[in-house]
Amino acid sequence: MLVVGICGSPKSENSNTKYLLEKALSAVNDDEKLLLNISDHNILHCTGCDSCVRKKPCPQSAKDDMPEIEKKLVSADAIIIATPSYFTSVPGVLKDLIDRSRALKMNDHQLKDKVFGAISYAGLRYGGQEHVIDVLNRYALGHGMIIVGSVGSPVKHGTFGSGSLQTDEGSWRSAKDDELATKGSVLLGQRVVEVTRRLQGLGE
Repeated sequence: MLVVGICGSPKSENSNTKYLLEKALSAVNDDEKLLLNISDHNILHCTGCDSCVRKKPCPQSAKDDMPEIEKKLVSADAIIIATPSYFTSVPGVLKDLIDRSRALKMNDHQLKDKVFGAISYAGLRYGGQEHVIDVLNRYALGHGMIIVGSVGSPVKHGTFGSGSLQTDEGSWRSAKDDELATKGSVLLGQRVVEVTRRLQGLGE
């Protein structure tokens, strides 16, 4: 099994989003997981040339890191994307990845049937986290992935990892001090592993 976690934060250091992703990936054995930081890669914008619709190589792929990322996504059995909320949507660097992954869909749905989970973090308590999760889930549906949510306490834990820098009292904290966000991310990772292993068992 290979679970690929994608950190969609432009931050290279001190990322709360990355912290929650690492918590989700803690449910996975070390030799069965891979964490990709968007900030470590050069991903050019989609130019709308539609080469991928004609199943031709994307011209941008000759100039950036997208081919390397595509190989890792295709080899994955499950994908978890964690991203901060930027004006109630995903950061531009992650949107570039989403747009450029269109080539994988046009070339025989190469990401279909992969288990998918989503995590979001925001500055404000009501900072658009659910809108971001909706963007990520629709992305996964577009590729034919299998979306799963965490299964914890019905009255305490949500269906995905989510948190905020702002507390209910209006003060500030890091993700490490956000108990519900941390636990929700761990539960999501556990659920992704559980469903992936079940599907692998059915395929044997």
